[in-house]
Amino acid sequence: MANKKFFVGVKGVIIKDNKVLLIKANKNLEGRDHWEVPGGRIAGDETLEQALVRELNEEVPNIKNIVQHELLHAHRIERDIAEDTSLVLVFFRVSADFDGEPQLSEEHVAYKWASYDEAMELAYPVVSEAIERAFKLR
Repeated sequence: MANKKFFVGVKGVIIKDNKVLLIKANKNLEGRDHWEVPGGRIAGDETLEQALVRELNEEVPNIKNIVQHELLHAHRIERDIAEDTSLVLVFFRVSADFDGEPQLSEEHVAYKWASYDEAMELAYPVVSEAIERAFKLR
């Protein structure tokens, strides 16, 4: 059996006024066009929290007052993202504020404050599990 590498990604589930922030990936840049929550891969020697804060600031540049709360869900992606490389996503509940409406980086093309039912319908299945847990914990 060959050795497999794993990347770790951290994602933030942000709920405000009983709605969760969903962002839609830019298919032209990311190769996918599903609704997800902001976050990305750990770089270098970052901690989970450092990576989460950096990624949230990159993907939603006008975010502020970020507070990481409990771990919601961890999931290994079923398919490899590259040859012999897989991805584990770790989801945290996050509280944050924004200067106005969320602004997006070029990695995403749209955002939506989704109700629980909308989120369960729209979000990528892996993300749905974390969102469900976040709504139960708030």
